[in-house]
Amino acid sequence: MNLDPDLTPAEAPGPGELALILAAERLFAERGIEGVSLRQINQAANQKNIAAAHYHFGSRDGLVHAVLRHRWLRLDRRRAEMLARTGRTKDIRFYLEAFIEPLTEELFPREEGNYYLRFISQYGRFRLDLDAVKTVTPAGVQIYAEIERFLSYLPKHVRKFRIHHLISLIHSILASAEEQLSNGELDQASLSLTSANMIDMLASALTAPLSGETLDLLRAVESSRRT
Repeated sequence: MNLDPDLTPAEAPGPGELALILAAERLFAERGIEGVSLRQINQAANQKNIAAAHYHFGSRDGLVHAVLRHRWLRLDRRRAEMLARTGRTKDIRFYLEAFIEPLTEELFPREEGNYYLRFISQYGRFRLDLDAVKTVTPAGVQIYAEIERFLSYLPKHVRKFRIHHLISLIHSILASAEEQLSNGELDQASLSLTSANMIDMLASALTAPLSGETLDLLRAVESSRRT
């Protein structure tokens, strides 16, 4: 059964693959990607064939990418829709909204439970394969490029640092929200506020002026690299 109506029949995994993807998503989210064996995933997915995960995905990396792709196809379509919005100033907040709000929608209750934000947070710690990410999220890549363009006035080192940690921070905050929702510490009514507050905070952090101390340290680092 295809639990995601936004996936076409060609994109949707078969029943056995889907069971493995959902089991892997949950276990990776709860225990970390390196803390779960393929055997444990097979068992959690109720697969009688102990080699089912290897058969369908070839390796742990193949399964990790399948979990990533399963949600990100829909995520990227939502981001593309948000990028196509009209009547809005295309400022840095516009692009942060296009990146963050589809992720926040991943926290809406699902029959199979919500684990994706905790999985993606674990994925970033495990081994972030940027080439794999780019193949499933062209709209996300566009957003990244637009945000970088808005920050082009910043020194390259500062710009790259801020954008790199922007992505990690978004995933970390939403992974925490997902866990709080699961144990009743946060309610669904607070999600829009969480998202809007995060966007305000990140827009300010990205565009914050450099202090004199940071500028002096930056010059010192750049000078040492030239010598």
